[in-house]
Amino acid sequence: MRKFALAVLLSLAATPAFSISEKPYMTVGEVDFVTLIPPPPAESSPLGKLDDQFILDAQKNMTPQKMADIQRDFAQSVFVVGEPVLGPNFTKEKLPMTDAFFAKIIKEAGAGVGPLKQKYKKMRPFQYDKNIHTPENIAARSMGPTYPSGHSTTGAISAILLSQMVPEKRDALYARGWEYGVNRVMSGAAYPSDWDAAHMIAELAVFQMMKNPDFQKDFQDVKAEVRKNLGLN
Repeated sequence: MRKFALAVLLSLAATPAFSISEKPYMTVGEVDFVTLIPPPPAESSPLGKLDDQFILDAQKNMTPQKMADIQRDFAQSVFVVGEPVLGPNFTKEKLPMTDAFFAKIIKEAGAGVGPLKQKYKKMRPFQYDKNIHTPENIAARSMGPTYPSGHSTTGAISAILLSQMVPEKRDALYARGWEYGVNRVMSGAAYPSDWDAAHMIAELAVFQMMKNPDFQKDFQDVKAEVRKNLGLN
């Protein structure tokens, strides 16, 4: 009995003070993304040609520093988005509840990304136009449909929510979240129109999730974790 009691105490000690809800913040079907998000422009259309030309022009001005930024932003994570603004303490290891919260949100927002990718099955820019050059490591893991951009969705969701948790850095967080998606476009793995659709998805998903009481509770707990870790009141 004493060993059992000790085991119980140890298990309780290992349990985090807070944990996020196991219930979904947004269920499939609550937002009709397929109807609400417009179709992508055809590659041969005027808008499609503008999409393509934007990437070609951007890549002409590529610098070693910009390529380093593109490689950094290949990792799809709220911490990659937030760390340049929030500093070195904004890490997965130091913020376990934040990690779980954003991973859950981004996964559920996938209800607005995956079905549209499969509906339109649009080729990646580097697949369509051989004058667009994408780093081999990025191209190798970006062979699925391009529209809408999952990376840009992550960047937008991260910016929208982090800016509410740390309003002191609101403008910088929005700029960083937008840059994260732009770097994906400059890599040649996404079009500007993929970026646009991703931002629509992010806004619709967050708006829907904010109606959920479990989301609201978890948001406040995560906000407290982030602000404490960053030394903010």
